[in-house]
Amino acid sequence: MRYRPVLLKFGLIIMGYWLVGCSTAITQQAEQISVERFDSLRSTYYHLNDSLNYAWTAVKQSDEQKLLYLNELLDELTHKSLIGSDTLALLEQMVQKLRASRFDSVTMANTRQIYQYDSLTGQLSDSLLSLTDRIIEVTDNPRLLYLTDKIVSENSGVVLYRLHYDNVSQAFNRFIEENKELMSSLDSTDRPVIKRPMFKLVSDPPANQEPEKQ
Repeated sequence: MRYRPVLLKFGLIIMGYWLVGCSTAITQQAEQISVERFDSLRSTYYHLNDSLNYAWTAVKQSDEQKLLYLNELLDELTHKSLIGSDTLALLEQMVQKLRASRFDSVTMANTRQIYQYDSLTGQLSDSLLSLTDRIIEVTDNPRLLYLTDKIVSENSGVVLYRLHYDNVSQAFNRFIEENKELMSSLDSTDRPVIKRPMFKLVSDPPANQEPEKQ
């Protein structure tokens, strides 16, 4: 019987080691899950960031292509002497003003700048298309017709590019908000991570909310 306390003590020691081993295993498993979760978040963040850059590039390329078509149309009208010098000077001034009012993914937070750019785009496009419509009626110029169709197409397409950018930007901003405590670790560029503004106008009614009745 005198061996019983010794055996009991030995058993307690063994149990203690076993509990410590279990605790260590659980801690290591938790750390492993944490690492896996962190890697998953980082992968998601960079995927969203890349998608946002691609979406923005599509928006800007569409705008740039539209400006190129507008310039080509203006050059065609000038080369064929189809418009007067005063009209030409006015249209050239509008093109320069339009280029000066362009915005980037940060300055677009100023909705007035977007309004101004879109307003100038509409005025210039309408003026040129109105001219070409009258000219095409009296002269056969397939180049004018081609450029007119391209401008109309680009004006329509930019809406879809902006909508896609807004969808990606919304997902990007939501991710930042949900993981703001980790962003300094997730982003390896050492630059501040900020939410991106969207094209959606502040005057638009929220989703699933009916506009006020007049």
